[in-house]
Amino acid sequence: MKNYSKRNFLKTISFFGVSLAGVNFPIWASNNRAYAASSFVSYNLQEKDENNLMLPEGFKSRVVAITGERPSKNSNYKWHKYPDGGAVFPTRSGGWIYVSNSEVFGYEGGVGTLVFDKNSNIINAYSICNNTTANCAGGATPWNTWLTCEEVDEGFVLECDPSGNKKPIKHKSLGMFKHESASVDPKTFNVYMTEDLEEGGFYRFIPEVKSKKKANYKKGILQVANINNNNVEWMNVPEPQANPKVKKEKETEHISALMKRGNNSKIKYSIFNKGEGSYYYQGKIFFATTGDNSIWVYSISDEKLVKFYNGDGALTKPDSITISKNGLILAADDSGDMEIVAISQNTKKIFPLLRIIGQKDSEITGLAFDPSGSRLYFSSQRGKIKVKKKARGMIYKLVRSGITYEVTGPFTKLF
Repeated sequence: MKNYSKRNFLKTISFFGVSLAGVNFPIWASNNRAYAASSFVSYNLQEKDENNLMLPEGFKSRVVAITGERPSKNSNYKWHKYPDGGAVFPTRSGGWIYVSNSEVFGYEGGVGTLVFDKNSNIINAYSICNNTTANCAGGATPWNTWLTCEEVDEGFVLECDPSGNKKPIKHKSLGMFKHESASVDPKTFNVYMTEDLEEGGFYRFIPEVKSKKKANYKKGILQVANINNNNVEWMNVPEPQANPKVKKEKETEHISALMKRGNNSKIKYSIFNKGEGSYYYQGKIFFATTGDNSIWVYSISDEKLVKFYNGDGALTKPDSITISKNGLILAADDSGDMEIVAISQNTKKIFPLLRIIGQKDSEITGLAFDPSGSRLYFSSQRGKIKVKKKARGMIYKLVRSGITYEVTGPFTKLF
């Protein structure tokens, strides 16, 4: 089949649940139309709305921020370029803060915020981190800070305060490599991290100092996963900050993957092809790899890692992921379809949850739910095209601006 026809065929059969690794699914839908059990919420996408989003029945969208524009009249902060990874943090007043990375290279990246009151009105916006580079994804900590990840070979993880009252802390102990995402186990405070390279690893950091409420990531042990029959052996990384630049006589060799550098190259580890977004949920770490179109799940207590989704369904190239309160896995499809695809852990059903129309040169990033679980935030990283310069009727410079959305609906009724 041609790619387009094949993808649509796969999306059709995914309504019947036939594409999760190692699982045989019941056929419980018919006529390419399915409904959530006991909820009567249709999974079919409706016609595009005023924001060019195709959503299920009962859902609505709004634009909350656009690059270069002020999201809040109470602040002079202009929304950043290339919005990427994000998370939501509750406030004492009943509102919440959405943090969003800025994936700009050359140490012009950082992290911006949108502050909402309890009625979802935007009441403030500001920066909580700047002068960093290629801030891609990240992860929230149980003590309500944001770990922002630099996606370059010499990248680090910085811990940011969503309120902006404290300066970011660079945690060199978490390793120097092409960081994509970080997920924290709320019981041990261990950090699990992905590496966005074809020869990337899956990492765990064990903090040396911690209390009952939080951990200090200044010191600790960095480990990499080695898989044998789904069992994980955690191998210590000898040189967490090994330099990717190696001088050989008159030339300098550049080694991207952390586990290929220096003494690290002597350690056996399992390769994960372009590690992407990750998320902690009920004792497990879910993470995506776009290189082989997969979603993996690591059971912390059992120390077992298996492939949860094998890439032959409605979702291809899973990138940013999050999980709803009732366990629905949402993954941004980085194949150009501009979709967020949902995978039910209950029914094994796979279906497009939403689709952005007219922005095929962009990608969806920063998936995160508000504290109620009824609002989903995400961005189209390069969704809006602005003409910057013209000469003699010819456009010779276009600027792509990010668009950040809020979608409200009965997410917990989707199974």
